[in-house]
Amino acid sequence: MSGSTALAADQLLLTLVHGQAFFVLGLSIVFLARRSARLEIARGLALLAVFGFCEALAAWIPVWLAPSGVSAPWLAWSRLLLLGMGYASLLAFAVQTYMPLDKPLVIGRVSIAAGGQWALVGGLLALWLLGLAVARLVGVPSGQVRLGGEIAARCGLALPGGLVGAFGLRRQTYRTIERERLSLIKSHLRVTEVSLGLFALFGGMVGPAATFLPAHFPVNWLPVNWLNEEVLLQAGIPVSLLRGLCGIGIAYGVVRALAVVLGEVELWLESVERRQALARERERIGRELHDGTIQSIYAAGLMLEGARHSLDQTVAEPEAARAQLTRAIESLNQTIHDIRRYIFDLRGEMPDDDLETGLRKILKDFRVNTLLETEFVVEGEDIRLLRGDRRQHVFQIAREALTNVARHARARRVEVSLRYGANALQLRISDDGIGLSALPIDKGQGLRNIRERARLLDGMLDIETAPDRGMTLILTVPY
Repeated sequence: MSGSTALAADQLLLTLVHGQAFFVLGLSIVFLARRSARLEIARGLALLAVFGFCEALAAWIPVWLAPSGVSAPWLAWSRLLLLGMGYASLLAFAVQTYMPLDKPLVIGRVSIAAGGQWALVGGLLALWLLGLAVARLVGVPSGQVRLGGEIAARCGLALPGGLVGAFGLRRQTYRTIERERLSLIKSHLRVTEVSLGLFALFGGMVGPAATFLPAHFPVNWLPVNWLNEEVLLQAGIPVSLLRGLCGIGIAYGVVRALAVVLGEVELWLESVERRQALARERERIGRELHDGTIQSIYAAGLMLEGARHSLDQTVAEPEAARAQLTRAIESLNQTIHDIRRYIFDLRGEMPDDDLETGLRKILKDFRVNTLLETEFVVEGEDIRLLRGDRRQHVFQIAREALTNVARHARARRVEVSLRYGANALQLRISDDGIGLSALPIDKGQGLRNIRERARLLDGMLDIETAPDRGMTLILTVPY
């Protein structure tokens, strides 16, 4: 193999690596785009991905043409258009990074209105395309048009895009990242900034050989036209490899910086979830204490009041007072036992009883403690058992409703009915008390707990009441 053939083979390999590096850049950004879309520092990365894909395809087209040994004008034009589109995307990313779209862009003494960055980049791209069309219409050979178009795209779009992108990324980093977290991503973004600056040199200033500006300087004292790819290649400087390394550096810096930022976001979300879980647990503990412990203590207080009333009424028959005191002591001892168990395992009592058995026990305790007349009616058959946690909510709703009757209703009779339907069960608790003229929907922990438990059951809660006509609570729970 001759030296020129080996050099051409090496150049094709380096070009392949060059395209692969920028393809990885675009692919990496695509994978990270959805996760980091809400980060300000990640805005505009879609433009950087377009630049990466365009640069990769433009680099691979000569590799595809080399084995065939034939020229394909449409592929050559496609390569030029890909370069123009990619470098315009790079410039758009750079301008958006330097100055957000919701703020005016200031260049020297010239101020461009907010959103005018797109118009600026679009105007440059349109001007570049217009120059290609005019040059072709006036008879300039296609090869010369493509050569001049590539040099113009590199110097007019890629060069400012790389320089402005490097400076804008640095500026945006200090503007959007908190000082405490800046040290975590600063080194990664520095790699991206340096890589963008180097691409402005090797991808913008260094272009194909030509006999006109800016690829050629007709100056006698300039010994070597160093802006020439062929001259640098003959000097042992592989331009394609250097451009590929720039792509690798940009991809590495962006991916690593976003990975660190997203990691911090995940940690923050975990802390928020922990705080929310703690708040829910506190609410649950408060609800359980209110529904169970406080109600048990209140029931014991009612029994003690009954015992005192019995002692006041008659001293000759102390047995009734003694029985009430005994029940109050037993109730308080049970409450103490429940509190101890609750403190140790932070779990409320989860009865294993079915709904009918559990409600009968609750109603029996209510009747014993309040001496009110009660009735329990069951309709239908329980063919679809509720889970234990759902039964617990139903039990606590019933206990809370009965406690409200004992405290406020001044009732003489309470009726509880449980009806099993085809798709839902219905619990109805009615009393013949004084009723409520206006429901305190937003007042009182009791009603709030009942409504919260109904919501947790995905159920429907209806309350019917009228002055001196009692109150009826209807809970419908879907299976």
